[in-house]
Amino acid sequence: MSCIIGELAMSGDKSLIREYRGAGSSRSWTPIDFAYLAVVAVISAIIFYAAWYVYDAAKAIGGPIFARVISYGLWFIGAPFAATLIKKPFSGFLGETLGALIESFIPTAGGFTNLIYGIVQGMMSEIIYAVTGWRRYDEKVAALAGAAAGPAAVALDAILFDAIATTGVVLVWIIAALVSGAIYGYIVARVVKAVA
Repeated sequence: MSCIIGELAMSGDKSLIREYRGAGSSRSWTPIDFAYLAVVAVISAIIFYAAWYVYDAAKAIGGPIFARVISYGLWFIGAPFAATLIKKPFSGFLGETLGALIESFIPTAGGFTNLIYGIVQGMMSEIIYAVTGWRRYDEKVAALAGAAAGPAAVALDAILFDAIATTGVVLVWIIAALVSGAIYGYIVARVVKAVA
């Protein structure tokens, strides 16, 4: 299979590669899918790690709401990244969760709680793909999957880090997380589709 994809890639016609990958695709996972998942998990973990610095810089520049808009979606991209690339049931959940697992081994402010966030955010994103019957992996669905992780992240912030404020402020945080997740979900799906 990889030889055929290699030959198609050498032809320079990305539509043929997409057509071949989609032809006869099933819901069962292949060794190539697991390899893609491993790569997605590592890349996501690096992005998750960098998101801490993005959050801190954005918070210093524009405050906590600005920081959430700029950075939260970065923590949500593991699911749309994996799902858009692999296009199999639970690939979004696994991409987010495994990325968070790897991130939890990197010294960050979140520590082991990163894995809790990854599991919950991955589940929320995966629900969006499940609603489509695991048939749609376009940019719109990726944006929805990214946004779906937002409210869960804000809830976990309150539970795990006592990030509690007035109802109005919390609603603004949720909206900021939704917007950030949608933006980065869309962007990562767009990049995956352009490259793969």
